[in-house]
Amino acid sequence: MTETMAAPEENPRPKPRQARELARRLGMLTEAQAAAGWGVIVVLAALLGAIYLNQASRIATIGRRVQIEQNDLDEVKRSNAELERQIAEAQSLSRLDEEARRLGFVPSTPADIDYVVIPQYPTEPADAATIIPPTTTTEPEEPPAPPETLWQAIALAVRDLGIDLTRGETHEQ
Repeated sequence: MTETMAAPEENPRPKPRQARELARRLGMLTEAQAAAGWGVIVVLAALLGAIYLNQASRIATIGRRVQIEQNDLDEVKRSNAELERQIAEAQSLSRLDEEARRLGFVPSTPADIDYVVIPQYPTEPADAATIIPPTTTTEPEEPPAPPETLWQAIALAVRDLGIDLTRGETHEQ
């Protein structure tokens, strides 16, 4: 005989009291999750606020330093302008003439001028043919060989600097 037995339900329906208890537990879990979520949001907001305030404070500090340096630069520029004015005033011909008179110098007259005679010095202008023009080469000069070591390069740079300074060249712009 084959009896068919009814299979028990896999998921029996909870009784109303159990359903209420389950819903209450799930609601508490949801409230706890919501509280944790809000806590994380508040902590993140506080962290972002602290980072923002820190950056704003740094920017304000740097801005103040820039403002102080700008004021110092303006003061130095004013000081330089005043010194340049004083130098120009000190170099004026009227002031130099006044200072020379104060020191006892007097303007010279033709009678005060003594001429030095150099024997065998030509008195006539020279012919254009006798003037030797400076040697100029039409061929371009070959550049010097590049230095082989760092010390040679430094020595060449120092030498060129010394030559330029003796010529009065500074290459400033």
